[in-house]
Amino acid sequence: MSMRVKYFSVAVHDLDEAVANYQARFGMQALDEKKENTIGRFHFVPMGYDGTIVLHLISPFTEESPVHRLMKDRTNPLNPHGEGVYQLMMECDDPAAMAKQVEAGGGRVTRVGEAGPAWVHPLSSNFVLMELTRAD
Repeated sequence: MSMRVKYFSVAVHDLDEAVANYQARFGMQALDEKKENTIGRFHFVPMGYDGTIVLHLISPFTEESPVHRLMKDRTNPLNPHGEGVYQLMMECDDPAAMAKQVEAGGGRVTRVGEAGPAWVHPLSSNFVLMELTRAD
C-alpha cells in the first residue's frame, strides 16, 4: 500500500491577494471560481497549470475555522498572519485501508463515514494534516 501527494493547501490571510501573487510570481492560473468548504469553514481557489491542480489557496471565513486557529497559533514577527502550508491531499488505492494502517501504528484518524474522506491528525504525522483520498 502506498500514497502520493495529489496537491497541497496553503492557508492565506487575503485570498484575492494570494491568487494575484501566485498568478504573477509563478504563472499559475485560478482553475475555478472561489468556493466554500463548509466542513473546514474556509474559502478556496484551486491553482495550477493547464487544468492540473497544484495547490489550493485557502482562507478561513470565521474564527471557528480550524484553519483560523492554526494560523493564529503560528503567528510570529516574520509571519504576522500565520500563513503557510495547511494540508497535504494524499492519493492512495484504498483510503480506508490506509486509515486503518495509520491507526494500527498508533495514529489518529478522523473519518466522514466508512467510505468517505479520512484525515490523519497532525500529531500522528509530524504536524502535517493529511487528507486521504482515492487515486483517480
